[in-house]
Amino acid sequence: MKLLNFIFFSLLILGLASCNDDPADTKGTVTLHFKAVYDDIPLQMFNNRPFENGQTLEFTHLSMIISDLELLKQGSPELLDEVEIVNLTFDNTTAAEAGYTLTISGVPTGTYDGMRFGVGVPADVNAKKPADFSSGNPLSNTAYYWTPWSSYIFMKTEGRLDTIGNGTTDLGFALHTGSDALYNILEANIPLTVQDGLETTMDIVIDYKKVLQGVDIKANPQNHSPDDISTITAIVNNLAIAFSLVL
Repeated sequence: MKLLNFIFFSLLILGLASCNDDPADTKGTVTLHFKAVYDDIPLQMFNNRPFENGQTLEFTHLSMIISDLELLKQGSPELLDEVEIVNLTFDNTTAAEAGYTLTISGVPTGTYDGMRFGVGVPADVNAKKPADFSSGNPLSNTAYYWTPWSSYIFMKTEGRLDTIGNGTTDLGFALHTGSDALYNILEANIPLTVQDGLETTMDIVIDYKKVLQGVDIKANPQNHSPDDISTITAIVNNLAIAFSLVL
């Protein structure tokens, strides 16, 4: 098993070197399992988890928009998926352990240097609205568009918090990231191989304990003002340590 944390780039793309001698007409399949954990334990909704200062929390909904999912190689990254809504809201252990599965066939064979994707959508896409997309496009989903901010909702982290440490979750929270400034590109540099006619499987793991590290949910359970994005900025800044790629 190989595990590598992602690197956070704020709209910064770096060139990478690799070598690929495989014939261009051979193809393989890449299967990705997006998995939510909390302190490395599969994350099942409505189960209490320890938080900060003696508090506990439970999650009720977890999802995000992933865009421009690519395998990296010199000169021309291989685009796997333009946009995907990854829903990690699982209410049983079996589903939580399996995660959200994305399978891409017809991927050119070869050795790649790693993987890159954005959490959210880039500014040119964010300038559009759900009505601009066909019904089959994930971005037509109005539940992921924030009209007051003129932005897609990049990531939803929702649940309930025990604010006094008595075991009862008494405060609901809904932390939604969005806006051009908070679009993030994550990159993991690790060699991986796609072989002709075979399946390459990878886990993309996000640890929500790390996502919420240093976030004062009790003081800021929701974010509705475009003038105060400190809480969701903290979440976005935590993504690089929260995501990992497992081969």
